[in-house]
Amino acid sequence: ASQGKTGVLEITTEEGRASVRFVRGQLFDAVPPTKDPNTAIGIMLVRAELITQKQLDYALDLQNRNLRRLGDTLIRMGAIRTGEFQAMLALQRRELAFNLMRLKRGQYKFNACDIEYEEGVDTLLSIDALLMEGSRQIDEWPAIMRKIPSDKLVFRKIEGKFPGPKFEPEDQAVFRVIDGARTVKQVVDVARQGEFNGWCALLNLYDGGLIEVVRETKPVVEKVEKKPTKPMGATIADIALSAIAAAIALILLGSAIIKGGLLSPAIFTMPVESVKEFRSLEARNLQWGSRTPENWPDAAPKTGK
Repeated sequence: ASQGKTGVLEITTEEGRASVRFVRGQLFDAVPPTKDPNTAIGIMLVRAELITQKQLDYALDLQNRNLRRLGDTLIRMGAIRTGEFQAMLALQRRELAFNLMRLKRGQYKFNACDIEYEEGVDTLLSIDALLMEGSRQIDEWPAIMRKIPSDKLVFRKIEGKFPGPKFEPEDQAVFRVIDGARTVKQVVDVARQGEFNGWCALLNLYDGGLIEVVRETKPVVEKVEKKPTKPMGATIADIALSAIAAAIALILLGSAIIKGGLLSPAIFTMPVESVKEFRSLEARNLQWGSRTPENWPDAAPKTGK
């Protein structure tokens, strides 16, 4: 991060072209190669129940006429507070960054250029923090998916049970929105803690005996396709590439242009601590891939302890 590069990292893969924008060596935002409507900030706001679909449609119509950004339009409408929108925007960028960590190998090129950035308004994400979070996710996803194997499960609170001081704020936020009707996916969306943190919180509450499974909703029959928002939708081999994506960000900080992929001689010197963190992450990926099955069970866990 000491290099403080500002510009756009273009990632060309078989799925298309993705881009990651950096400001002073920190992640500003990330755009996936195939645009998923579920990752659009407006849709995320609706699913988080911060605004209604009607408000979003009206704001999009106004946006086409006044050429303002969607956030500015929604705030001027009084549909959402500035702080709420900023927090949601930061969450969106963070989730998109982790989705890019699941991309397959491709060609990488960094273009140094100015990035439109509003100091005090736009949020920058630390690369070191993303690496640490990526390492944590690799370690903990298998245990989560063994106990909560589907985002179609519906949980309810156990009467008389409440999270005590030992539970984290994320656990408290998730507990508040569990109502016996929302699916795991809906709970995670409304709690606004992020996909991984939301599932972690559900597991903590489930293991703590505060919630139980009511049922599993039946998914709509449709063609199988990759969905970036599904936590374990890719194979273990694909998810293991999170280390690669983390390395891309690190390489960005030490070089101006990256071509030919991560195994080419174009890799420049990385900070010592960053190299150690990447190697640790890579090792966890290899260990996980050798001990974890590629297909998770479809059956819902039993409600009994």
